[in-house]
Amino acid sequence: MSKLIQIILLTIAFATTALAQEQPIPSTPLWTFSSPTYAYSGNLELQIKNKNNAGILHLYLTVSDSTFYIGGNVYLFLEDGNVITCTDKNIRSVSGKIIQSQYVITTGEIALLKKQKLTDVRFKVIGNQTTFSSPTGYFTAHNKIRSFGLPDKTYDTVTDIKQLFP
Repeated sequence: MSKLIQIILLTIAFATTALAQEQPIPSTPLWTFSSPTYAYSGNLELQIKNKNNAGILHLYLTVSDSTFYIGGNVYLFLEDGNVITCTDKNIRSVSGKIIQSQYVITTGEIALLKKQKLTDVRFKVIGNQTTFSSPTGYFTAHNKIRSFGLPDKTYDTVTDIKQLFP
């Protein structure tokens, strides 16, 4: 009988632990913005996450040196000419040659993003550039989906953000 109780207790403990695992943070699809002046990869990947109704902007960039990082202010340009300034909070990580930086987006800024399409992102890569490294400095990534032989399309960021922040 005591073996049965031990099995039941272990089963309950395992089920409780499995249910207590952290759930993934809801987010927009991963957008790949074109950055023709950033010759190393040509793209900036970005995503907005909803963490307790606060926006978190995640930027991903492939670099040649894992000591490089996206730093300083990031500027989000909207279709109507508004510019959202995201202040660097030194939240960053590295996975292989992909650097990631995170920026907080306020509820007021989310309200703007729900009304106007995100057209461009201005960012800065910081690091010790060499002859054979990826470039450093300021770059602009554009909301363009490039398909060989087809006209460029853009991401519908307004719809994605409205779905994320109803």
